[in-house]
Amino acid sequence: MLHTKKIAVCCVRVMLLLPFGFIFYTFNCFAQDIHFSQFFNSPLNLNPGLAGNFIGDFRIVANQRTQWSSVTTPYSTYSLGADAKHIYKTPFNAGLSIYHDKAGDSDFSTLQVALSLGYTKYIGDSSHTVSFGIQPAFVQRSINFSDLRFDNQFNGNNFDNTLGNGENFQNDGRTYFNLHSGIYWNYNIAQRKSINAGFAVHNITQPEQTFFKESIPLKQRYTFHAGGVVKVHNKIDVLPRFIYTSQHKFKEIILGGSAKYHLNNGDYKNLYAGLYYRNSDAAYITVGLDYRSFHAKVSYDINISTLEVASNNRGGFELTIIYIFERYRPVIKRYKACPNYL
Repeated sequence: MLHTKKIAVCCVRVMLLLPFGFIFYTFNCFAQDIHFSQFFNSPLNLNPGLAGNFIGDFRIVANQRTQWSSVTTPYSTYSLGADAKHIYKTPFNAGLSIYHDKAGDSDFSTLQVALSLGYTKYIGDSSHTVSFGIQPAFVQRSINFSDLRFDNQFNGNNFDNTLGNGENFQNDGRTYFNLHSGIYWNYNIAQRKSINAGFAVHNITQPEQTFFKESIPLKQRYTFHAGGVVKVHNKIDVLPRFIYTSQHKFKEIILGGSAKYHLNNGDYKNLYAGLYYRNSDAAYITVGLDYRSFHAKVSYDINISTLEVASNNRGGFELTIIYIFERYRPVIKRYKACPNYL
């Protein structure tokens, strides 16, 4: 009977500590910065040098991601960005973005508002472009410790929230300034054939992010990404993509690509289907549609990490909607002058 009670006590303690464990996993591992599986569809979050790099004049991008709903309170990330190119007919680009991330039972939240400023240089016949970008940002982080349960609050039989948690929390919120920068290169080899690459550094200022007494700066994150377009058929293009991210001890590699099918059917322009792999974590599929000036993509992660026992291989769902404006440009009809003798 005593042995059974000890087992029960251990199980209760594990359940009490599990949500808090997820929070510390968030603090010390990959969730120091947000990430999207559709990294290529969240340009202002990927690389400040991507501001203004699109076909059109003005772009709005919305991203939404939900993950780990089978393990704990779902982690939700929302991002909204807008950018424009050639401001006042200059080589300068500008953008504004905001993202909000909410994680776990403690409502651990991160809110960032960032301004992107970029410059694009055309090289030679303009088939080569190099863009530089800088992104100052203000970040607010908060957590609700009252929703967490600690082993000190276990009275021997059950959880008792009237007991002190025994932890030394200094505050439940922090606001800081951050700075990111990046460079992006694109080469249009021919119609429907191009290659691109970029490099970005996030958290240049390495701001303090801890809620505790000791110093825990947010480590710099380095990102290298590359991609391209290859025409393989009159109606089919292949879009290979690669990204490598390094932040302190954390390393992430995503490799994959999408197939683009040209519909050439009026308002319905293109269909997409893709497959990607994130090292030791997940594989995911993407599908999408271009309709008029709208570009919609959805993806779903299948978890293959050691967390799959708890997640039942269910990872995250992600939705992206992009709208691109193009200014109206009247068609100028050019008439050939009549000869003088007519």
